[in-house]
Amino acid sequence: MKRVLLVLPVFAILGLSLWWMVVGWEAGEGAPMKPADYIPMVLGIVLTFVLGCGLMALLFISSRRGYDEAATSFTQPQTRPERTGSYNLHARPTASSPEELANRHADDAPPQRATR
Repeated sequence: MKRVLLVLPVFAILGLSLWWMVVGWEAGEGAPMKPADYIPMVLGIVLTFVLGCGLMALLFISSRRGYDEAATSFTQPQTRPERTGSYNLHARPTASSPEELANRHADDAPPQRATR
């Protein structure tokens, strides 16, 4: 039921925008267009295309260089400051085996909520 309440407004907005598109398309049918009106239209199309290509290029570059990887890795743990009553900035030693690593992360994990 909750999913229906979330999806229903999305489909309502989609239907309204499609209706508005058809009304606008039919209202502009047969309207004269001057040659000077084609210049901004072509510039808008070209700039939109260039912007889309540039953003896609940045997406591929960041993916190939590893910028989209996870911030932390379980194979190479980051050192954290010890949790003490004082502000101790000394880092804890890293785990030397996968078992120690698993135990250390299990101790630091927040409690999990019960799910249905």
